[in-house]
Amino acid sequence: MTPPPFSIRHSHGGALLPAVLLLLLMASAALAVSGHLAYQAKQRASGRSIAALAQAKDALIGYAFSYPELQHDGQAIGYMPCPDKTNSGSVSLGACNARDHGAIGRFPYRTLGLPILRDSQGQCLWYAIAGSAKHNPKPLTLNWDSPGQFRVVSPSGRAISGEKYDAIAVILAPGAALPGQTRPPAPTNAQRCPGSANASSDLPAFLDQPYASDIPGNLDIVQGGLGTDSNDITAWITVDDLFGALRRRSDFPALIDAVLDAAATALQSRLADIGPDNPGDNGAGTAFLTAQAETIIGNRAHGRLPDSATLGIAAEQSAAHDNWRDQLRFVACMDGSACLTAILADSATSPPVSATETCRALVLFGGERLRGDAPQQRSTAAERADTTQYLEGMNRVSFTTGVGNYAGYRHYAVTDPHLPASEDLIRCIP
Repeated sequence: MTPPPFSIRHSHGGALLPAVLLLLLMASAALAVSGHLAYQAKQRASGRSIAALAQAKDALIGYAFSYPELQHDGQAIGYMPCPDKTNSGSVSLGACNARDHGAIGRFPYRTLGLPILRDSQGQCLWYAIAGSAKHNPKPLTLNWDSPGQFRVVSPSGRAISGEKYDAIAVILAPGAALPGQTRPPAPTNAQRCPGSANASSDLPAFLDQPYASDIPGNLDIVQGGLGTDSNDITAWITVDDLFGALRRRSDFPALIDAVLDAAATALQSRLADIGPDNPGDNGAGTAFLTAQAETIIGNRAHGRLPDSATLGIAAEQSAAHDNWRDQLRFVACMDGSACLTAILADSATSPPVSATETCRALVLFGGERLRGDAPQQRSTAAERADTTQYLEGMNRVSFTTGVGNYAGYRHYAVTDPHLPASEDLIRCIP
């Protein structure tokens, strides 16, 4: 008996449905595999960019770490190079703009002794340096409290590097060109990075935000992301990153001690004519104290030490003194007597044996800022002028009230590499 047409069509449809479902499942699986492979490819590409950024970051810290040894005899540690503005791989004259201004250009791989560094798209890295850490023209002060100038944010403006503008250097991998970016090839063999010999004019073609090459103030630098209009990938260095490495130098404690010694020697010389035991008293020492003191309470003058030229620091120590002088305070007896008492131990890592000394003057070094529940703040000029942001305990009380003794260590030491060496250091001038 021949089945009715409806039964025949129903039978064929029932056989076709599993086949269609199987094809859909196979297509979905293929798309899933393709998507996974594309994701893996993007991850590998991102990894190549991240590796180049990490190498560049290490090289910058290494440069700052070894700055005095890199044909910069007599200069202080901590400076980082200006960017490459001429597409030569090296720093060029005037590449860092005016003092305290930041600058953006290409990463100066030749200055750092590196091969050319490229991201996953074959693009050369770019680099922003803050005015507070650049080597030319140098900032007036560079130490572990120096301010940053950059903050890394997401395309939506969410802070990534931290809420504060505490990055002193940012390296950028520009990635593939976005719509509207036209990147010309390097015009000569000597200029091996794509682009022209003018980094300032090339900025819009390589970086995704409208950055200016001269940066007078704070700047947000955008870290790109998938699905956004920005694909720049960044790495950054904060002042804590920099000095976290520098303080591991074996000679760093000696550097801090030398700053204290030079300041104490110069202050002792300026005060040598004060007091009844000095028949050559011509009033110069008293005039110096009066001019430099922020407060005079009874017989005690308190203040911040002036710059190296005013204090009379020897030439070989002048750069270090000026870099660290915001850490330094003095207290001195106006009549030249030994009116001060200091209880001193050798260092925070030595046995806790202390001795009491009587002094005509003291040079005080605040140490690294306290973190934690009651942090010391040294970001602004007003905070750096506030002695309570540097001294602790009885030293803070004695300095601010003009009454009481002082206590601290003679020598700088790091008791724990993961914690700030915040202990106050003291030099006694007998």
